[in-house]
Amino acid sequence: MPPLKGGTVADFSNSMGEAIEQALGQELMALKGQVLPGDTANERRMLLAAIGRGVLDYLKAHQDEIVLTVSLDSGAGPVTFTVTGITLNYP
Repeated sequence: MPPLKGGTVADFSNSMGEAIEQALGQELMALKGQVLPGDTANERRMLLAAIGRGVLDYLKAHQDEIVLTVSLDSGAGPVTFTVTGITLNYP
């Protein structure tokens, strides 16, 4: 699995920034019946890529605080495990 990607204007495909842009486009269409303007795409993508990278940088810096326990139930009753560490697949 490839690492998580916040994106850049030059490398926007399959990034968190692109996912945010798609969600923004869907919300704009639902709320106002409009598509995202194409003439401001680079400025918008610069902002969305920065947000994507910022979110991933923050999660990486705090990855040990994300998941503390995991409960599994194989049918014989739940078993709870303490998570001692995780690794976020992000550079």
